[in-house]
Amino acid sequence: MITRRLVLVLGLSALILLAAGCGDDDPVTFGEGEIPSSVPDDFPVPPGAAVGSTMVDRVNHRTEFAFTIAQEADAVVQYYTVGLVSAGFVVTSSEPGLDFWQIEFSRGELLGQLIISPGGSGLSAVVASFNTA
Repeated sequence: MITRRLVLVLGLSALILLAAGCGDDDPVTFGEGEIPSSVPDDFPVPPGAAVGSTMVDRVNHRTEFAFTIAQEADAVVQYYTVGLVSAGFVVTSSEPGLDFWQIEFSRGELLGQLIISPGGSGLSAVVASFNTA
């Protein structure tokens, strides 16, 4: 089951998309199916991840993308526990919520957060967000 938080994030993204448009000159752009170019090239993404909605907010220096993966949430948490550190990120917090796992990380001026939610039937839903300080 996808969490209410993820559904809210994706729903708000869709509303903003309708209001903001999606041209390259817009301060906020939305996409689907591809990781935004503003995500660090060495940010770990599990093999087989299906990228869904994306958002790049040039005004607030924020990037988000959502994906699903055919793995249990525990396996995805483990993947990021190792993968982030291996890619040179510092994990500043990693803790469970009521129905999700949250990992916060940084590298230089880049701050990031992952919300990992069980999706049922061996699936997980992930929202990755990045901000520059």
